[in-house]
Amino acid sequence: MKKLLFAFLIFSFSSCQLFEPKPESEKFYCKLNGKAWRPEKSSYSLGPPLKGEWNKKGRFTIYAFSGKELMLLSIKLNPNESPKVNGYILGSIISETTGDYYYNRSETNAERLTSKSGVLNITKIENNQVSGTFEFTTRSNIQNKDYKITRGQFNNLTYSAF
Repeated sequence: MKKLLFAFLIFSFSSCQLFEPKPESEKFYCKLNGKAWRPEKSSYSLGPPLKGEWNKKGRFTIYAFSGKELMLLSIKLNPNESPKVNGYILGSIISETTGDYYYNRSETNAERLTSKSGVLNITKIENNQVSGTFEFTTRSNIQNKDYKITRGQFNNLTYSAF
């Protein structure tokens, strides 16, 4: 009986992995310090948990909210320049092209962690939908902790233009 119960438990836990969504099938996915991170409804966002925007004044941005966390990818463009299939270096100057992570978006303790280094690759743009990959590293001076964002991807994410 114990062997049967043990076999059932092993099968149950391994079966759960079979039904976990693949990152490619999701609109946005990344690993944050080795753990899966996905956008979720958040009381701290003023809109949907995931959105893309192209500001024709010179900025393309992807916002991904999850609880009190925010992941932001922002590309500096020239005015009226549209986002292109291209590779972009993520740096540490906020007014330039960056990856950002907020671990706590509460009004009293928000810390914007801007990429120290990283890369963002736009692999497809079609009909106001964008796909690509990203990864970057950053550091919290308050927590004295590094954050490593890896295996990041966004797939057929619709963006608005204004």
